[in-house]
Amino acid sequence: MTGFFRCNKGFTLMEVLVATAITGIAIGVCMALFAQGHSQAFRGQEARIASQIGVRLIQGWKARKKFPSFETGQIENFPGWTYYVESAPVSAKIALPGGDTRTIEADELTQITLKMVPPSKKRDFVLTFWIPSTETEEP
Repeated sequence: MTGFFRCNKGFTLMEVLVATAITGIAIGVCMALFAQGHSQAFRGQEARIASQIGVRLIQGWKARKKFPSFETGQIENFPGWTYYVESAPVSAKIALPGGDTRTIEADELTQITLKMVPPSKKRDFVLTFWIPSTETEEP
């Protein structure tokens, strides 16, 4: 019997709600993936800028023929970026037979640690390298 209210054309309310929920979940996942990609691109850009800054600072110190023993400052032409430089004698901890340890210092080498802080202050970029002690300024 076919009546006025008995029409099988179209979707039921439950089918529409399920389809809407599935679509909402799919859109949410896509938005999260786009946001993650944007975040990765931003971190990559900060890392690229940090490497440019590091090269520029090291070239400047090489031109002066002296690396600072301690220095901090703003980076020219990179607003919001700051840097910190520290130097320390190079030392190595050696494990001896029997469980003893011994620390050996190399007077000829100095460890330079360069820390660059981006404007976002989310993640610091640190570069550590060794140079001859004769190339550092006296503290």
